[in-house]
Amino acid sequence: MFEGPVLGLLVRLSLPIFVGMAFQLLYAVVDTLWVSRIDPSDPSYVGGMGIIFPLVTLVIAVGSGVLVGTSSLVARAIGEKAWAVLDRTAGSGLVVGLGAGTLLLALGYVFDEEIIRVLGGRGDYFTHALEYFRSMLPAGFLMLAGNVLIGILQGEGLMKKVMKAVVIGTAANVVLDPVFIFLLGLGVRGAGYATTIAQLAAGTYLVSVFITKKTAVPIRWKPAAVDAGIIRRIVSVGLPQTAGYMTLSVSQLMFNRILVGIDSRALAASAICGRFDQMLIMPILSIGSAAITMIGQNYGRGNHGRIRLVWRTSLLCAGATVAAIASLLFILAPRVYQPFTEVDAVLRYSVLQTRIVAFTYLGAAAVAMGRALFQAIGRAFPGFLVDSLRLAAISVPAAYLYVKIAGLGAAGVWLGVATGNVCAAMVTFLLVSRTLKNLS
Repeated sequence: MFEGPVLGLLVRLSLPIFVGMAFQLLYAVVDTLWVSRIDPSDPSYVGGMGIIFPLVTLVIAVGSGVLVGTSSLVARAIGEKAWAVLDRTAGSGLVVGLGAGTLLLALGYVFDEEIIRVLGGRGDYFTHALEYFRSMLPAGFLMLAGNVLIGILQGEGLMKKVMKAVVIGTAANVVLDPVFIFLLGLGVRGAGYATTIAQLAAGTYLVSVFITKKTAVPIRWKPAAVDAGIIRRIVSVGLPQTAGYMTLSVSQLMFNRILVGIDSRALAASAICGRFDQMLIMPILSIGSAAITMIGQNYGRGNHGRIRLVWRTSLLCAGATVAAIASLLFILAPRVYQPFTEVDAVLRYSVLQTRIVAFTYLGAAAVAMGRALFQAIGRAFPGFLVDSLRLAAISVPAAYLYVKIAGLGAAGVWLGVATGNVCAAMVTFLLVSRTLKNLS
């Protein structure tokens, strides 16, 4: 972790995370495929799932904040050899995760119909979105609590255990989807119930890892294990991450509303493409997760030269991987999306979106690697700033201009996303360069 070749270590740490995310992508694709088979001629089933994507992103936002805040704290504490901090991390983090999960359940079940209407749900789209949302809420609660434990494992560098948890959850979901959707006749609700049970299975494995004392950080189920100072440190790093994802959620909401106003079939296409965009996002997030561990522990030891080397190596790895996957999607898009819809317009919109946006994820990779650097050293605000620029300050206004002024239709929305990715990458390089200079 503190000396020797960086590339090999980066690959060893990021590969298990990538494999876990690949299984998550498999779940997402299979989930969408099964739901699309309920009635292949009716796009409202998949479109209903697409309507709640901003809500899913919101839950991921909070969970990601908890995960990153915990991971960064653990990595820096290991580098500093601050064993007292590690002893109280799990108990303090679980207070944050369980509290957020309880709030999610309360607000979700009380205001479910109002939330779906605000997101643009109408007619059959509203019905299917509401069914999926209600059945998915318990899965959100379990994910928020489980991300605390995943954050600890990532901070310690125990990526294989994280991978196992994700594989367990995904395998359960893939098996249960057709059972709940078709065999039990639950339709869209069945997809949500399958996800909830799968999250429960993954969470059970994570708890078993800590109970059997396979980690440096113990779980202590008593008030003395909760430390307000540690909670503040987790929140201080995690909150900007959550705010960044919430910005993404709001941006998705705005994009959905624009697409619905243009053509509801474009919204269904966006829901399908959102699953395959994970093929571009996965390597970015997995390499970023490994970089947080490596940079955080070296920051704790004061190895600033190695921090610069880790950031540059992670940037090159993420960029090369994204470029390769984007090339495949660009070429194969018509064949990739054809099994998911029998509506020609949905297929055309899906191909168009991919060919406009795919290569601009190179910019998103630069933003993510910069965000990982800032989070690892406990200065998460610059990462939030760049994410806000990419999504809210650039992408959404650009989309409105392309659609309303230039009259580009649905293509204008995706051009707005592409513009945000490119511009934010430029800002990221400036901020990272200044931060690394200050560390020196």
